[in-house]
Amino acid sequence: MLCLVTGAAGFIGSHLVEELLRLGHEVAGLDAFVPYYPAAIKERNLAEARSHSKFTFHRLDLRTDDFDHAIAHAEVIFHLAAMPGLVRSWSEFDLYSSCNIQATQRLIEATRRACPRLARFIYASTSSVYGRYASGDESLPTRPISPYGVTKLAGENLCRAFAESHDLPLVVLRYFSVYGPRQRPD
Repeated sequence: MLCLVTGAAGFIGSHLVEELLRLGHEVAGLDAFVPYYPAAIKERNLAEARSHSKFTFHRLDLRTDDFDHAIAHAEVIFHLAAMPGLVRSWSEFDLYSSCNIQATQRLIEATRRACPRLARFIYASTSSVYGRYASGDESLPTRPISPYGVTKLAGENLCRAFAESHDLPLVVLRYFSVYGPRQRPD
């Protein structure tokens, strides 16, 4: 199965890429290397995957680049690419909006053109959509209290609207705090 992972050079993305390869899948990784933290860290995150014959990497920006060729024929898309972090989202809203909303909109539109066999589109969201009362209970109302949470919830809603209108086979996953090897330096 051909799997596409956006945000492939990040903490969670790089681990997902390695696991998909371990399971025998062909994997296309895509990452813009947005300078949230040093590119050298992201390069190290990709080191193991780059040595694998079933891995292809595309350094592309979902906000601006033509990327249909990179996602062509993907059967599963794991959309992990995003601008993370709550504090910085207050001072750099345009960056968060473009990375978390515009990039998502461009990706879901491209799936109609380039992914005729798409079986699943997995959108990685965040517990920040719940606001200060995030407890792991998915029945809680969404009340983000940061621009980051607002942009991730907007991304969820874009995906849901597209799923309703264009039969996007959507799954939304909301992460709570994730820790481990290669986690973001902040």
